[in-house]
Amino acid sequence: MKSLKFLAPAVLTTLVMLYACQQDAKQTTTTPALTSAAQDAKVKPELYLFATTVDKLNLRDQPNKSGKVIALLAEGDFVESTGEVSPNQEEAQLRGITYLEPYFKVTSTTPEQHNGWAYGGALQRVYAGSRANSPDLGKLSQFTMFLKTLDAKKLESGKKAWDYVKTNLVSANGSLADAAFTLLEHFLFRMEREGEFYTITEKMAWKEQDYKDLFDNKFDMNRYPITQSLAESGFTLATGEGMVFPVVDWNQLNAFFQNKVSTSMKTFLTQETAESNLTVFSDGGIVAPLEEIADRAAFWEKFNLDNPYFIRKEETKESERWMRLVLVNGADNTPSFDYESQLITEDYKKVWAYIAQKYPGTQLAGIIKELSDLCAAEGWKRTKKVEDWQMRYVEQNSL
Repeated sequence: MKSLKFLAPAVLTTLVMLYACQQDAKQTTTTPALTSAAQDAKVKPELYLFATTVDKLNLRDQPNKSGKVIALLAEGDFVESTGEVSPNQEEAQLRGITYLEPYFKVTSTTPEQHNGWAYGGALQRVYAGSRANSPDLGKLSQFTMFLKTLDAKKLESGKKAWDYVKTNLVSANGSLADAAFTLLEHFLFRMEREGEFYTITEKMAWKEQDYKDLFDNKFDMNRYPITQSLAESGFTLATGEGMVFPVVDWNQLNAFFQNKVSTSMKTFLTQETAESNLTVFSDGGIVAPLEEIADRAAFWEKFNLDNPYFIRKEETKESERWMRLVLVNGADNTPSFDYESQLITEDYKKVWAYIAQKYPGTQLAGIIKELSDLCAAEGWKRTKKVEDWQMRYVEQNSL
């Protein structure tokens, strides 16, 4: 997601829709499991492993576009790193997505073992930990080479990817299962983004009951031949602005990998899957209790503190950041204040009190207390002082 140049709470309409396309339909339990991860999750990793996500990736002698090219890395190659990252970031467009990323100092795992700097936007982190516990690169390389043969724009590629995993990685566990899950989900998400499978679902004559079942997460993917085909390829359905479109099915991922992955990845999988089963944002508004968003924000804050080197920390930090923004500003159709009276809504006053009571001592509670105290001093109105505070917060917490 690009940086949020927040102008006013009403701008959250667009932001909510962007977020909802990938996060729409998420659920937590009423009280999220905030259990601490294993202590070694807080130890700085000895080794990082990355898979390259584009072909002919430049390995340079300097961390910038003008650096001399030492070697070209093929899509699916793996590189090692100690975690050294360039202080600078550069913008690049890869597979239709604009990235603003630093460079990583890496060593190729090919026989030549080239050393240099690779652009972070073209690297998928699959492991962070001790060398002794690193995953089997032979098995992972076979998997990435197989994925490279698949066309992300063809629906049957999802089924082929799943069939490979179920046949060749069924006994994977620990770091190997973490990496296999990450590579599979990354490929399926690439399919979701590049395959334009929404053109399949937009041609269908959806019934009113279909929409209701989709919203309630009760839609049977075996109901129609095309939805059954989507399910077999690793997708489920989501809705937004009256449209029905395919998204990666986290329930399938969770069912297969839940008992194979590491403790931290299991916690991540459980939460992501649960969140995918309850619609929170729809058509520019919040359609779930605000307490649900508070629980999610608190969960991800705790998870990120417990797992500072988690291989998908960019995603988990984004989840934490986004939920906080919503709790501070609301959404266009669910603002934190009444547009006419400018009074802070009772729902927001209630959720702010809920956070203070349920999550004392958290960063979330500290942020909300500062805002809540200011609103109380301003007669619970969104005055110029409150508006300025909200805008400063968003600017300081933009990507």
